[in-house]
Amino acid sequence: MKMAKKNEMKKLVLGSVGAIAVTTMVFSGINQTIKAAEIGKTQMVPTSYNVSYAEIGSKSVPQDYVKKDYKVKFVGEDKPTVNDMKMEEAAELASQNLWKVFKLDLNGKTVEMTYNPVNNETLQRATWEANVKINDMLSYAFQLDAVTGENHLIAKWVYHKAKIHAGMDMSLLKNNEEFQILAKEAVEKYQLLSGKITSVEYSGQGYSEDKQGGKNADIFFRVRSDKGEAVQIIFSRHNKELLQVGYDSWMKETERHEKKIEQELKELNNREVIFTEEQRKKFEEEGPMLLEIKD
Repeated sequence: MKMAKKNEMKKLVLGSVGAIAVTTMVFSGINQTIKAAEIGKTQMVPTSYNVSYAEIGSKSVPQDYVKKDYKVKFVGEDKPTVNDMKMEEAAELASQNLWKVFKLDLNGKTVEMTYNPVNNETLQRATWEANVKINDMLSYAFQLDAVTGENHLIAKWVYHKAKIHAGMDMSLLKNNEEFQILAKEAVEKYQLLSGKITSVEYSGQGYSEDKQGGKNADIFFRVRSDKGEAVQIIFSRHNKELLQVGYDSWMKETERHEKKIEQELKELNNREVIFTEEQRKKFEEEGPMLLEIKD
């Protein structure tokens, strides 16, 4: 799921209902992070704890990974339950995976952690979310299952001071083989799926711009295996770098959300929608909005 962060404008040119779900679900805790940061509910925790790698999936630790010296800051209002892994353990898994995929060295960095509880509307699995800001043009994020430690989503938010086309690249609708190859290579390199790849499907395109005027444009692909697993991979259309991976657990959440959206659209098509003057004015001033249809 890909979402605009604070002080950032996000425009999306979508190829499917699935892309809608992708863009609306990304990090459900981002708004909580921003809210908590604004009211100052934070707690600094140094990483001098004794982490048992056996307890947090030592088998997946990259061979070239060396424990990093970073700080952990809790950001948010919701607290983990006794069944959830500790914040420090989740942060260490984030450090390992950010190194594995992006070679991000967290030495000297601060990892902001948000706990996202189960929400039947958008999230059926509680998650820990880690966010690391490098500068105004670059930041990283990682999300994992708060109970099992299963990878959920990893992302690189990067913007460029360059002339980048905001709209859809129509040529990529049919001629995207180069990106398909990159997607296959990423799956193999980072062992994102078990079994053999059975399909690489184009999913959509997007565009983002931050407050400083930095821009980026991206393209989405879904890769599936013969084991019934799937991942979503996003690349920059500007320079072809990997920006995001939505793992199998994330895909299951997304596809569940897609079905819900499709059903709501079907129901909406069969019903008469009447806008009030207040809603019409808000639409004109702020753009598209979510409507709650009541009987």
